[in-house]
Amino acid sequence: MAGDLLWLEMLLKGISGALLLFFPRTLARLFGLPPVAETFWPRLLGALLVGLAAATLLEMRLEARNGLGLAGHVALNMAAALALFGLLIMGRAAPARRGRILVGLVAAALTVLALVELAWI
Repeated sequence: MAGDLLWLEMLLKGISGALLLFFPRTLARLFGLPPVAETFWPRLLGALLVGLAAATLLEMRLEARNGLGLAGHVALNMAAALALFGLLIMGRAAPARRGRILVGLVAAALTVLALVELAWI
């Protein structure tokens, strides 16, 4: 089960990172998030997510197991969820209603995923 959770993490982070890296403005419009005037920060976040996916792949494939494991993903997912919940509470998450709903759903999903992963550590 832990291997399946790592595959899920790798796929989610890899796909979302690649989309952010290549289509930051389109994703913002599509999801009702604040408009992107400068694409530097969304693309940097996308590159970071792709790097996390690569670290997870290395964790699964290498014998040494020195990559990012489930414990690292729990910490990352909880930090991201808390940041998203904080943005929602402060009213800075998204200007459109569908954006706020999406941010809330992502934060809730990250929390659930972190709790499931925590059960397998």
